[in-house]
Amino acid sequence: MKTKFNPLNSLLIVFIVTSLVIFSACEDKTALLVKDSSPSIAEERIGLDGEYDASGLAKRVAKALDEDSILGGISTVYVAQNDSKIILKGTIPDKSFLDRLVTVAQNVRGVSEVNIEQVQIR
Repeated sequence: MKTKFNPLNSLLIVFIVTSLVIFSACEDKTALLVKDSSPSIAEERIGLDGEYDASGLAKRVAKALDEDSILGGISTVYVAQNDSKIILKGTIPDKSFLDRLVTVAQNVRGVSEVNIEQVQIR
């Protein structure tokens, strides 16, 4: 049996192999683009809805304080942030409130330190 060389068959094989190589390369680049297109946000810059927010940590701590059953009624405490450090300011009725403020603030993801130097007890 004699096999005849058919250039169209060879061309078809080259086309198929080339297509597979190109498809594979595109798929890898697409995966890299998807991975690179969603940069991570520093924990202290994550806002209330997961978006970038320069004062996101302070807002999340303020929300946690507002939602706390004991602290929810206190409107004389203000929350600021310096990177991942929370700074509490204002006036509170007694030390038990201060302890609760610190506990709630420390339990917010991303808080590294709670500064209470500017909190006064009446």
